[in-house]
Amino acid sequence: MIEKEFSLFDYYALTSQKSVLISYKGPVSDVILAEISKDIRSKFSNDPKASRKIFAIFMELAQNILYYSAEKTLFNNRHDSIGSILITQMAEHYTFSCGNLVENSYIQELVESCKIINSMDRDALREYKREQRSAPQRERSKGAGIGLIQVALTSDTPLKVEYKEIDDTHSLFSLSVQIMKEEEKDEEEKAK
Repeated sequence: MIEKEFSLFDYYALTSQKSVLISYKGPVSDVILAEISKDIRSKFSNDPKASRKIFAIFMELAQNILYYSAEKTLFNNRHDSIGSILITQMAEHYTFSCGNLVENSYIQELVESCKIINSMDRDALREYKREQRSAPQRERSKGAGIGLIQVALTSDTPLKVEYKEIDDTHSLFSLSVQIMKEEEKDEEEKAK
């Protein structure tokens, strides 16, 4: 297999197709989380409702990267998890995407958990979340439990899951969710 060099120009062309608001790939640490948190609050200050949703989703999914990423790096005597975070903007919504390496043995469990979550309405999700909370820790799934249920409840949209096998033991797992813009809705209601 011929290894292709990374091209910043190709990356720029790819990300300029959408309005990229925040893009990060690398170690996920307390310092990085604090900086991205500040960036979210700043960039979405004109849409407080969406800002709260994006921040809550960011915290849930960043924790998944911290706890479940199979890719780690050692820096300054710390083992940090590696992951990607991307927030893009379209006319009517924002899309929050994150990704990280996951052991292949967990992929089907993650995908099935997301399918179950996507099959439920809001009331069923709330009940499912209560059931998961009261279930013994060993019965909960690895990385596909209460946090993903909360992301679906917060966004009020389906979870979009993608994965691609990287090697015999790992796959890149990506999860995206849309957050509807509230500023246009608010302006339309004021005009009435």
